[in-house]
Amino acid sequence: MRTRPRRTLIGLAAAAGVGAAAAAATARRPEADLTGKVALVTGGSRGLGLLLARELAGRGCRLLICARDADELRRAAADLADRGADVRTVPCDLRDPEVGDDLVAAARSAFGRLDIVVNNAGVIQVAPIDALEEEHFAEAMETMFWGPLRVTRAALPELRANRGRLVTITSIGGQVSAPHLLPYACAKYAELALSEGLDAALDADGVRVTTVVPGLMRTGSHRRAAFAGHPEHEFDWFALSAGMPVVSVDAERAARRIVDAVARGRRYLVLTPLARAVIAARGASPALTQAVLRVVDRALPSMPDHPEQRGGLDAGAPAKHPLLRRFTALNDRASARFNQIPAQARAEEEAADRPAGG
Repeated sequence: MRTRPRRTLIGLAAAAGVGAAAAAATARRPEADLTGKVALVTGGSRGLGLLLARELAGRGCRLLICARDADELRRAAADLADRGADVRTVPCDLRDPEVGDDLVAAARSAFGRLDIVVNNAGVIQVAPIDALEEEHFAEAMETMFWGPLRVTRAALPELRANRGRLVTITSIGGQVSAPHLLPYACAKYAELALSEGLDAALDADGVRVTTVVPGLMRTGSHRRAAFAGHPEHEFDWFALSAGMPVVSVDAERAARRIVDAVARGRRYLVLTPLARAVIAARGASPALTQAVLRVVDRALPSMPDHPEQRGGLDAGAPAKHPLLRRFTALNDRASARFNQIPAQARAEEEAADRPAGG
């Protein structure tokens, strides 16, 4: 009877060895030429999505980007066109059940084909559990699970025909459910499972699936998150954790690594050492990880007597947080560079920063 655990351990060790060998082989694989490929990037108007679109365009891809906000899309398209990109835009809401078919039809109409799909769009709600409603969870799941599922299902005939690439931007939030980010974490857990399952299911069809697990990145997304409970206090901790130079990674570097992984056909990419450490810690001791998360939750803002809901553009304008800005300067600059702040809001913040009479 003692031989069964031993055989199990031997089997696990062998599987780990095969996995390590496969990863090493992928790392040695030469990059594919992406020139002329057609790439769809959801949430491509700002933040990481815009940076991925820039990187893909730099490799010669033709682009279709989509997002909810038409003005953001116009600014993003102008940014990409100035860099020489051949780009089309589709204003849409990934919560729409027909969105997948519409996006694939737009790609075919504009370019005649579709080779790469990047499921990147997301929403972030930051709040204690008592400030969250069911609609917050529904929006997160519709945007980060059902949306990618619908887009992927619609795109599969094109991807199979062209031996294409499917890229899913998940999150360390899909590995560890951080306090005050519960809707986001639930949706990212589901999205991670979807991407990992699709990798296995589509391999025989010649479709390469790349699952990306970012850690903290300086994309400027703290300005576009939604905050509830005590919005300004929630904004403070979220902005600080997302923008600290030591624990977060430069978003442009992250985008380059992601597109490198796509070109090389990598199956899995964890972007930061901190994210790898968190995943390893959770795997080694889930109970200890949960104990740490309980401590973190107690340190975060509590539910106020009169909860509010506000967006990051209002809850955390940098002018309201001069001390915090010292530690979030890199991420605040990313907000401006990566199309996170509408022109009017940026002008108002710049005016607020000017000395009186200046």
